[in-house]
Parts: sequence; structure tokens; C-alpha cells
Amino acid sequence: MNETKASRYQRLKRRTQAAGVVAGGVMLAILVLTPGAQALAAWATSVSVGASAPIAGLVALGAFITCAVILWELIALPSALYWSLSVGRRYGRTGAEPTVEGVLGAQARATVVTLVAACVAGMVVRAAIWLTGPWWWIASGLSLAGVLAVALGAAPWLLGWIGDARPVSRPGLAERLADLAARAPVRVAGIDEWRARRSPMSTSAGSTAIVAGVGGARRVFVSRELIEDWSDEEVAVVVAHELAHHAHHDLWRTLIVDGAILSAAFGVAEVIRGWTGQGLGLEDRGSLAVLPFIALVAGAAWLAATPLRHAQSRRQERAADEFALRLTGGSEAFGSALRRLSARHLVEERPARAVRWLYHRHPTVAERLAAAERYVIQNGGRR
Repeated sequence: MNETKASRYQRLKRRTQAAGVVAGGVMLAILVLTPGAQALAAWATSVSVGASAPIAGLVALGAFITCAVILWELIALPSALYWSLSVGRRYGRTGAEPTVEGVLGAQARATVVTLVAACVAGMVVRAAIWLTGPWWWIASGLSLAGVLAVALGAAPWLLGWIGDARPVSRPGLAERLADLAARAPVRVAGIDEWRARRSPMSTSAGSTAIVAGVGGARRVFVSRELIEDWSDEEVAVVVAHELAHHAHHDLWRTLIVDGAILSAAFGVAEVIRGWTGQGLGLEDRGSLAVLPFIALVAGAAWLAATPLRHAQSRRQERAADEFALRLTGGSEAFGSALRRLSARHLVEERPARAVRWLYHRHPTVAERLAAAERYVIQNGGRR
């Protein structure tokens, strides 16, 4: 097979991600189909003995979820080691020479983040079951969407703290970006440089700049790489693309769709639990032992909805590209920025159709460059 470097890299990336997901699913299935979940629930409950009723429930839930998350991360560890020490090293995607200690440290930090998210989700589901009974699946989906909305509001503060953000000092750039925001029009509270070399902003092709937050608290974050190495025109067209998502209310549209899919996924879990609960010892939906079952079934339903979620995202990205071209008029800068991002992240220019549907939240590079060319033609050849 005559594969490009980008194609080989992306293929290995997909396989590694799939291996991690399958391993986690197998772990949940083992807990559900064996006495494992019941035993773990009994242990977690014993840990909380002696505490008052509300506190005891939280302690038991925390102990149960902590053990499940640790098991998940341990099972995912071989994939993480392979990705960083083999694939990442081979393709130069890990910065400094990766070490086992470094990978373990990164995995530990990821585990903390996963644990916090899992505990929040577990508390929401348990509260919904207690308050709404058989309708918990609707309440859980809507409540988790609300939690995500709160997280959107807190994003500027959190990202600024993580990235050691400071106001952009490059002469003229902050003023240009502020003018773009005013013309979008999108209110922003600040335009900052993301100073951390290693950051979440380096993990995806569209993340060298981000507009975070809602309302007047939004902040524009531009990575240090862009500030140091990119032209004003290239930075402007990338930021204009991110502003488009806020001008089009894409974050809220995505939140609504995700909330609906979450509710449907939880609903599927409740229906299947009704069919199989007696045989699996899960008759009581309020039992801690039900949580791995909910995670397994709802997770599978969420994955099944991936083509729908990604189709919505690609539609939004196409509209954001068009918006950025109109706002800046910089088709040459758009093409240059896109090629630089694609090379940096080893993005396939023309992936297979199935790959696009299952893995791509953005249109292909070829499609985006063609859209920029159409913009030039439609505007009388002006670039």
C-alpha cells in the first residue's frame, strides 16, 4: 500500500484509540456480566459505614467510581505507552524524547481529570434516579448538558490559568483581532497569548487558537507558536474561524444535540436494563452496581451516534470557514494557515469516506481548500 506519512500516522492513531475504547468496554462488560460490579458496590458501601446518610452515599459513590476509573486507566495504559513511546517517537509527535516516567505522569494527570468528570456524571445520574425514578434518563441528559454549559462559562478562567495566559504584546495584532471580534460581532473580554509550550491547544488541528467562554466573558487565546511564527493575516483568519462558532451560536447548538443524544443513550440503557436486569442482578436502578451497566450501554449508544455528531460538526466548520473568508478576505492566508496546520498535525488530505464519517469533525483539507478557491472565483478573483 502506497500510504503517505500522514495516512500511516492517522491509521495508527485510529487503531490505538479503538484499542483503548475496546479495552475499556471489555472492562465494563466484565464488571456487568460477572459478580464484579456487585462485589465492588459491596466494598464501596462498606467503606462508608459509620458516616451519616448523605455523606455515606457520596463516599460510597466516590469509592466505587474511583476504583472503576483506575481499572479503566490501567487497562488503557498499554495503548498510551505504545502511542507515546512507539508511534509518537517515530513520527515526532511528542516534543522532547518521551520516557516511561513522562507517559506515566501524563496518564496520572489524565486520570485525575477523568475521575473528576466521572464523579460529576455519577452524582448527576444517581441524583436523577433518586428524584425522577423511571424518567431518570431524561433528567440525566438535561442535567449533564447543564453541567457542560456551566463548564463553558468557566472555560476562560480555567484555560487562562492552565496556559499561563498573558495579553498579546505583538504590536498591532491584538488591535487587529479586537477589530475582527467587533465586526463579527462577538463580544470578548481579552485577547491573550497561551504561553504554555505543552497544552491542550496542541492536540488537534483546529486548536492553535480558541475563543472560550460565553457572553461578555469570552476570551481569545492564541498559542505562542502562532504569535512567534505566523503572519498577522494567518493568525487573523484562524481567529476569525473561531469567532464564527460564537457568532453562529455553534456551542449552544452542539450542546443541545449532545444533551439529546445523552438522554437517548441513557434511555437505551434503561430499556435494556428493564429487559436484562433480573438476570444480571440489576433490578434496582438505584444500586451502585448499575453504574457500569449504564456506562457500557450509554457509551455504546453515544459511539453509535458519532456519524450524526460529526456531521453536525463538519457543517458548522464549513460555515465557519466561509465566515472567516468573508470577514478577513484572506483566501491566501486561509490556504497557508490550513496547510501549516495540516502539516503540523499530519492530517490526511483525502481520507476515505468511512474515515470521514467516523473520525472527522472537520471537512477534509481538500474540501476546505476547494471552498477557498470557490470564494476567490465568486469574488472576482480577489484574494
